[in-house]
Amino acid sequence: MFKKILSNDLNKGIIILFITINIFNFLNFVFHFSTARLLGPADYGVLAVLMAIVNIYGVPAEAIQNMITKYSSKFNSKKEYGKIKFLMGKSLRKSLRIASYVFIFLFILTFFLSWFLKISFWLILFTNLIIFFSFSIPTIRGVLQGRKKFLQLGMSMVIESGLKLFFALSFIVFGFKVFGAIGGMLMGIFAGLIFSLYFNKDLLNKKEEETSFNGIYLRSVKYFVVTFVVLLFFSLDIIFARKFFSAEIAGQYAVLSMLGKMIYFSTLAVGKTMFPLTSEKSGNGKESFKLFKKSLGIIIVLCAIVLIFYAFFPEMIIKILYGKQYLSMANFLIFSGISLTFLSLTNLILIYGLSTNRLKNPYYLFIFLAIEILLFYLFHSTILEYILAFMVSNIIIFIGSFLFIKKHE
Repeated sequence: MFKKILSNDLNKGIIILFITINIFNFLNFVFHFSTARLLGPADYGVLAVLMAIVNIYGVPAEAIQNMITKYSSKFNSKKEYGKIKFLMGKSLRKSLRIASYVFIFLFILTFFLSWFLKISFWLILFTNLIIFFSFSIPTIRGVLQGRKKFLQLGMSMVIESGLKLFFALSFIVFGFKVFGAIGGMLMGIFAGLIFSLYFNKDLLNKKEEETSFNGIYLRSVKYFVVTFVVLLFFSLDIIFARKFFSAEIAGQYAVLSMLGKMIYFSTLAVGKTMFPLTSEKSGNGKESFKLFKKSLGIIIVLCAIVLIFYAFFPEMIIKILYGKQYLSMANFLIFSGISLTFLSLTNLILIYGLSTNRLKNPYYLFIFLAIEILLFYLFHSTILEYILAFMVSNIIIFIGSFLFIKKHE
């Protein structure tokens, strides 16, 4: 039975990626748990803010990888390996050029961020180096995915997160603190890049075959906008907490926020599985809303299970994962969980809108970003007030997105 399942390329790919992506996510969570314990609330608060900024830098990644995967898969099916090599080379050169322009812009922006967030200019600038990987790695991994090299794709991700954890903890232990954590992350990502290139080494012997990719980036604009808004919604609470609260409290809040985000990460697989299915049904003129409702139900059940634990065992969860120094946030954990539950549902709704071409104008989502920022500025007298503002903003974008999709159903 098991051999029969693995004989199918699709089933084999799903199983391999499911295992490796979950190992990748697990190691990333261990990175947060371990650094929080080693650094303490104040320094971990700084690291959490920088990680939130890194999440925003990752916005182009999925849009780029999806488009590269699409073209690589097309060429791979026809054994046009020269075109794949040309696609990878051209995309890497263009990515490097764009990343250089973005880095210069970020260099200027860093002066403001350093003042606004009260974080060292050099530490933020050091973190900005990640932007070069945010544009390049998705290209190489998109080629691996398009060529159905699922094991190599998953291995490159596991190697990245594993070495990031190893180097970051080593540098922190040797006294480099937050600089060490960021340095370890950069080394891990660089290793992921090198191994991804290595797994594509057979392409180096192929002769490049020039071809046209007109409109390849324009087609991903909607996906880019949705990813940008969701990740910004996902990250702004930690960034503004650094602005409004002391370093100690901001670090403790970062733990609260990270535990809430575990809900979001644990439900991403549902949307990734639903996307091609609803897209195919919609493209063939078939009804897809039932599949969306089923996916919505799965996420609600998963989130409900986690929320029960967050409601009844908050102190135990925080103590085991992060340590006693963060226990003061235990009473607020349920609110963080509810907030990210609504954002998880919103993300699924938006993915459904993209897959069925119902989301024709995603720019309205920026209205909800403005509402979130306004609520943060109006309500931050206490941590409870602040996290309730975050929760309300997530409920608002959920309602707005659901009504928008329902209108076009």
